[in-house]
Amino acid sequence: MESGDILIIMQLSKIGIGTWGIGGFMEPDPNNNDQKQIDALVYSLNKGVNYVETVYMYAKGKAVDLLSEAYKKSGAKRDDVFVTLSVYQRDAKISEEVEARVNEFLKTFGTDHVDSVQFTMGLVRDLGLDQIKSLVDKLITSGKTKFTSLTNSSLEFLKIYHETFGNKLFAHEGVFNFEVRENEKYGLTQYAKENNILNVVFQSLRRNMTAARNWPLLIELSKKYGKAQNQIILNWIVSKGFFPIVKSSTKNHIDENLAAFDFQIENEDLKRLNEFEIPGYTSPEIDWYDTGKGEKIHNLPNVWDALYEKQLNNK
Repeated sequence: MESGDILIIMQLSKIGIGTWGIGGFMEPDPNNNDQKQIDALVYSLNKGVNYVETVYMYAKGKAVDLLSEAYKKSGAKRDDVFVTLSVYQRDAKISEEVEARVNEFLKTFGTDHVDSVQFTMGLVRDLGLDQIKSLVDKLITSGKTKFTSLTNSSLEFLKIYHETFGNKLFAHEGVFNFEVRENEKYGLTQYAKENNILNVVFQSLRRNMTAARNWPLLIELSKKYGKAQNQIILNWIVSKGFFPIVKSSTKNHIDENLAAFDFQIENEDLKRLNEFEIPGYTSPEIDWYDTGKGEKIHNLPNVWDALYEKQLNNK
């Protein structure tokens, strides 16, 4: 079964649920409004959003716990929701710890499988591709997962991972938005598209920082279509065949995100969005392999504003 087959068997919603910020960030937030976030997750699931991705690293497991509560409260059927469990270097140091994380998730979520176990490129390189291959094969054989996915990879390593897992590689998750297009520039999104690997993208709205900049093109299209800038961005990203995951804590934001797909952007406007270049912006060197030189791809959206302002000031 290939990743494209999942899209036929389970028609994925236009967007998925990300869980960064659920329950806290790197640490659990004692002042977090857990019930508000649970209610928002329930609302998303009941609105038909049927892809969720979570990580034990988020709020030290609290994100998983709140997502589990929401899933059970929603009444969603397990086979109607695609669940990706990501495992980061903070989550596991050896392959046995990865398997323990999977088993812990299955128990918490009350299920016998996750749909995909996703690894960072860094963790795969730390543990060794052979160990990851052996573990994933074991998880697939036992029915605890159907696929594997990769996140924050270089093109070189994505090709290696794809050669290793073939049609069991479901997705590559990487950053992509109006300003940060490096994964497209370096060919990752195109390689994934050509090889039936789903392009899951995070930070698609850059936590509203893109809309706050009021780029003239986005303002123009927002007025033309009568939609918010964030809706223009989401519609454009989906038009490229990418799959954005977002986190929303209010029903209004969830409804706004879902309404991003009840209109069609004209081809000429899509062309302008695709070809848009940020005035005065030079893409930085990307530190794919933790050399200490350049910017790490997953962190680029967070430092982008400061980087851009610095470039403009140095011109």
